[in-house]
Amino acid sequence: MHKFLILLTTAFLFKGTIAFAHPGATGPNGCHMNYSNGNYHCHQAKTPDPFATYYYIKHQGNSYGPYSSYNSCMNALNGANLRGAYCSQ
Repeated sequence: MHKFLILLTTAFLFKGTIAFAHPGATGPNGCHMNYSNGNYHCHQAKTPDPFATYYYIKHQGNSYGPYSSYNSCMNALNGANLRGAYCSQ
């Protein structure tokens, strides 16, 4: 019984915490589109590569991005189900 209590106590001490994260890579500035509600939000800021080409979602006078590739821009656009929006450099 004593060994069981030591094992149980040790297990609780090293128990990890549960973290809830959402999928989706961020763009160079640390932002990305939340597919479930169509909102664009940021996490940790990154320094964009000045030699890379970036794409932005243009929608109703707003610009969302940057995305590192046309494909990632289109995936965000389709995931957010934005009608009338398009990706451009």
